[in-house]
Amino acid sequence: MIKDLVKELGLWKRVEIIGDIAVIGIPFDKTPEDVKPFAEELLRKLTYIKAVWGRYRDTHGDYRLSTLVHLAGEKRSETIYKEHGCKYFLDITKVFFSAKLSYEHLRIAKEVKSGEIIINMFAGYGPFSILSYILGKPKIVYSIDINPFAYYYMMVNIDLNKAYGVIPIYGNAFEKINYLPLADRIISPLPEKAEEAFKVAWDHVKSGGIIHLFTEVEGEDPLNKIKDMYPNVIFARIVRSVKPKVYHVVVDIRK
Repeated sequence: MIKDLVKELGLWKRVEIIGDIAVIGIPFDKTPEDVKPFAEELLRKLTYIKAVWGRYRDTHGDYRLSTLVHLAGEKRSETIYKEHGCKYFLDITKVFFSAKLSYEHLRIAKEVKSGEIIINMFAGYGPFSILSYILGKPKIVYSIDINPFAYYYMMVNIDLNKAYGVIPIYGNAFEKINYLPLADRIISPLPEKAEEAFKVAWDHVKSGGIIHLFTEVEGEDPLNKIKDMYPNVIFARIVRSVKPKVYHVVVDIRK
């Protein structure tokens, strides 16, 4: 039955497993009711899954949350997600989550040097900050987020992973950064505010320091185009396609 459902609805590639919760991307031409039989079959076939949610392909508000609908199983949205040896407690309805960032969490963490001062301008539940601290052994990671739920889960996750050099800061990064020392490295994982974030990060990173900027690029050749958008580009990678010929790109910039 599950194979028939996959073939009919084309859903398997849309399933994201977050801890013991499965999230199904709802196709544009389907309703939650259309997807429910697949969600129920998913629960039967994958016994470690306890809840199934449907997600529309949207993000809204300052917290970048998607519209989610409960489809089957426990009506629970909190879970513990494991990635690169770390554990993260989070609520999929209250904080931004994307498994597509897993590669960048690790890549950037491996770039961190011992003794660095790091600022994460949009930290969410803490994956960039915590993994960077654990792997890179920086001096300190200032970890800012405006979402009160993200701030709460970040504090929990700092404790879960014993990453006590990560300092959680609740508030607007564009304001809070003015009270922090110049950084050796700034992480800015918010493509929607890349232009403003770059200007602020450039003023708050040391000479020779690195900015990891996530931005949005439109066009046929985003990796070449990015070199004309920002100075001193030392690395660029497409993270995902968000719509036809529109991409989220991470770009590393040296000051």
